[in-house]
Amino acid sequence: MTSKDYELVAAQHSYYSAKVRACLQYKRLPYQEVGANIETILNRVIPATGNQQFPVVFCPDGSVLKDGCDIVEALETRHPERPIMPENPQLKCVAKLIEVLADEFFAIPMIYYRWVPEETRQWGIGMFQTSLGKGVENPDMAALAEQMGETISTEIRSRLPKVGLDRKDIQDKAQEITKEVCSLLDRHLAKTPYILGDHPTLADLGMMNAMWGHLYLDPCEASLFIRNDYLHLNNWITNMHSGAGIADKGELYIADTLIPLLRYFSDAFAKMMTDILSAADKTLSTAEAGTEAPAGLGRIETSLQDAELSRPATSYTAWRLQKVIEQYQAMPAAQKPATDDLLTDIGFLSVCQHQPEWRLQKDNFKLFVAS
Repeated sequence: MTSKDYELVAAQHSYYSAKVRACLQYKRLPYQEVGANIETILNRVIPATGNQQFPVVFCPDGSVLKDGCDIVEALETRHPERPIMPENPQLKCVAKLIEVLADEFFAIPMIYYRWVPEETRQWGIGMFQTSLGKGVENPDMAALAEQMGETISTEIRSRLPKVGLDRKDIQDKAQEITKEVCSLLDRHLAKTPYILGDHPTLADLGMMNAMWGHLYLDPCEASLFIRNDYLHLNNWITNMHSGAGIADKGELYIADTLIPLLRYFSDAFAKMMTDILSAADKTLSTAEAGTEAPAGLGRIETSLQDAELSRPATSYTAWRLQKVIEQYQAMPAAQKPATDDLLTDIGFLSVCQHQPEWRLQKDNFKLFVAS
């Protein structure tokens, strides 16, 4: 490592590490990946950010970046060459929408594959124990890593009822949605190299979160059908994981084959998005400006496609949806009609046109209610 290298604290099996790794790769930035073992988390991540969550990027200038969406935005600003954000405002809006769908909503099916079937749950425990203990020589730390693997599993399993994954119908729905998304994505990638055209964008980075750590790497059913049945998707995943070799030439566009995928995402998740925004309207619009945003916004009665469920809404997800809305609002008026037609077709117009009476901003890794 040189003084000009970035340091990425991440794990191959981490859902949210894949996007940042793919960004560093595609931008051809010099970086070293530091495994998120227990010593790194306790000695570097927590002192720098205030909690144990990763990915975290330590920058050559001494600054620290946290949260995948913030990290890729910062890297885009610092290194605009080989951009991951399209210049076209409509494509920029679609890219941001896909990123948020992959990060915040498609994550529900991903949780199923790792933590519901007993065989993958046991594998997940062993994977966490191995990752946390990798390279740890202190015996007390190694013992703590072993213990934390089981603790993490117990904590995640306790959250399953919060997204309905303790119910057989929601478990079945998670599998159905995953298979259909992979099928539609495979058909799309048979026609165009990347999600929005000839080279990667933020849409591809976001979708890597969904595909790499939980589906492609885990020894689950989804990994098998991606490798056996969806060869275009399989090829895209492996290319994105080694993105330094991808050319940045060509055009960006919305191919006809992308529309069915976006319609399906809307069918599965648009109501949940709307319900989270409504919960934010009730809670955040009366919150005092300058105060830290509450983590939770209460429970919402919503649905995952046609399966009704009750789940908590969070300020963090509302903030991510706010970023989609702001991307839409920033679009030049001349491009709004065509974009509105597209958003109507794919089912996301009401989400993008939502006008919240609140605004969240992030400061020192925390969300605050803005004035």
